[in-house]
Amino acid sequence: MKKSLITTTILVISLLSLNSAFAETPQTTLPSAGLTPASPFYFLDRLGENLRQFFTFNPEAKAKLQIEFAGERIAEINVMANRKQPQTKGIEKAKALLLSNVAYAAEIVNQEKASGKDVATLAKNLDDEFDAREKLLAQTFLEARERLLAERKEIKDKLLKDARAAGDTAKVAELTRQLNDTRDQADTLKEKNSEIKKDLRTEKEKIEREMNKEDREKDEIEQNQQDQEEQKQEEQVEAEEAPEPAEAPEIEELKEKQEKSEINAKQEGSNVETQGTSTEENE
Repeated sequence: MKKSLITTTILVISLLSLNSAFAETPQTTLPSAGLTPASPFYFLDRLGENLRQFFTFNPEAKAKLQIEFAGERIAEINVMANRKQPQTKGIEKAKALLLSNVAYAAEIVNQEKASGKDVATLAKNLDDEFDAREKLLAQTFLEARERLLAERKEIKDKLLKDARAAGDTAKVAELTRQLNDTRDQADTLKEKNSEIKKDLRTEKEKIEREMNKEDREKDEIEQNQQDQEEQKQEEQVEAEEAPEPAEAPEIEELKEKQEKSEINAKQEGSNVETQGTSTEENE
C-alpha cells in the first residue's frame, strides 16, 4: 500500500512538471510568489522545488522547469521590492537562485548537445522564455521605484509644505530624512535591477550560443529594442520627480525664528517679573 502511494505521488509530480514546463507561449504575468527568501520558512518552498526537479526525469522537461522556477524568483523579488522598506538581502538571495536556474538550464542544454542531439530549437525556446521573464523583472523594479518616487512627491508637495507653513522644525527635519531615505531606496532598486540584468544576460549567453545564427541575430535586435524601451521608461519616471527643495536652509531659518520667539518670550516674561517687583517695592 505504501509503495503504491509513493509511486502514485512520483507520477503525479512528474506529470505536473511536464505540463507546467511546456508552455506554448512565453509567460507574460508573474505567478504567485508564495514564501519569499525573507521568510524563515522559505526552505519549505525550496524543498518542494527540489522534489519536483528530482522526480522530473526528462532532461528537456527539467531544463524547462527552470523557467517556472525563474518566474517564481521574480515574483518573490516583486514582493520584497514593494515592501515599505525594500528587503535587499532577500532580493540578493532570490537573485542568486534566479541565476542558478538559468545556469542549470544552460548546463542541461550543453549535456544534451554533448550526447549528439540538435539543441538549437530547445535553446531558442528556453531563451525566449527567459527573455520574457527578464522583461517582467525590469517591470517589477520600475513599478517599485515609481511607488517610492510617488511617496517622495506626496511628501514634498503636501506634507513638507504644510510642516514648513506651520513652522514645525521637528516635522520638517523628519520629513527631510524620509525624503532622503526614499531616494536612497529608489536608487538601490535601480542598481539591483542593473546588476541582475547584467548577470542574467551573462548566464543566458550560454544558452544563446547554441541557437542558430539567424535566431541569435534576431535575439540581439530584440534585446537592443528592449533596452531602449526600458531607458525611455526610466527617463519618464525620473522626469516626474520634482526638483529638490532647498531643505536645509529652510530648516535653519525655521530654527532661528523659533529661537528668536523663545528669546522674546523669555524677555517678555522677565519684563513682567521686573514690573511686578517694582510695583511691590513702591507699595
